[in-house]
Amino acid sequence: MASIARALGRHFNGYLAARVTMLLAPFLAAGLATEDARWLSGGMLAACCLIAMEKGRLSGRAGLAQASLAVLGSALLAWLWKWPTGFALACALAAEWSCRLGGRRAAWRSAANFTLIPALYLGYEMAERGASVGRELPWLAGGALAAWALHALAGRRDGAEARPGGRPAFGVAFACVGLLAWLAAANRLPYGQWLVWSGASVCVGGWAAARDKSWQRVSAALIGAPCGMALAGLLSGGFAQATALGAAGILSLALFRAYRPAFAARSALAAAHLTLLGGLGLARVLDVAAAAALVLLVLSVGGWLADGRDVAGGSRR
Repeated sequence: MASIARALGRHFNGYLAARVTMLLAPFLAAGLATEDARWLSGGMLAACCLIAMEKGRLSGRAGLAQASLAVLGSALLAWLWKWPTGFALACALAAEWSCRLGGRRAAWRSAANFTLIPALYLGYEMAERGASVGRELPWLAGGALAAWALHALAGRRDGAEARPGGRPAFGVAFACVGLLAWLAAANRLPYGQWLVWSGASVCVGGWAAARDKSWQRVSAALIGAPCGMALAGLLSGGFAQATALGAAGILSLALFRAYRPAFAARSALAAAHLTLLGGLGLARVLDVAAAAALVLLVLSVGGWLADGRDVAGGSRR
């Protein structure tokens, strides 16, 4: 039994998954009882904020600031979505900021990522369905406060590693995420937040690091999306099933230690949800591949230009 527990511990983060489940359960139950999707939105924000606080080992004040940024970011991006240029600039600045923080300390990149994820996803969703930001804020604020309270009462706040993380050259995340965000908002792409985040996610360092992260995401999506489409064929649809798929996707953010199986699971759940709504489940793969290709192209061009400058400088010397 001990060997089984150790094996499970290597693959699954039981501590964080249990806390996210405990936090998410009331939101899920209320959403299913009332058939109000705003409860799941609040649950998503709560889960992401808790993950940010735990992975970043944030203090009480820092955790409150992080939760506030997630709520305000959601509202800001929902409001800016009407103006693609403003939306793109906000997303680009947030992605670049996340990369700069991660370069100073890897744990800060996790905290920044799980601030941007709910802001981007929930903000885009609110704008896409024409929801009133003011009417959504009580659920989002409730989720933020619930996460902060749980972390403040019994969270890990000390011992974060001080090692720096990888980061791309200055401006890469800004350019790539900005362009993808503009394309998503200007063309009113359904689920355009997937495309935007797919670009931000692979801005992790130099060309080799971005290539490895891109391959992890593309290969996982190629496995997960067809499985999700097959799963959708076994389901009848309806609010309860869609909500359950969404909750499972949120839980997958905390459950897995390895990135590839985690992303395969999220891709499967996203493709199943999209298929149930009458969309194309393989859009998940297309978003991931297109964003990865753009980031790798920008890094390749940047590297080529840098090599050219080095050669020119050497010849002058």
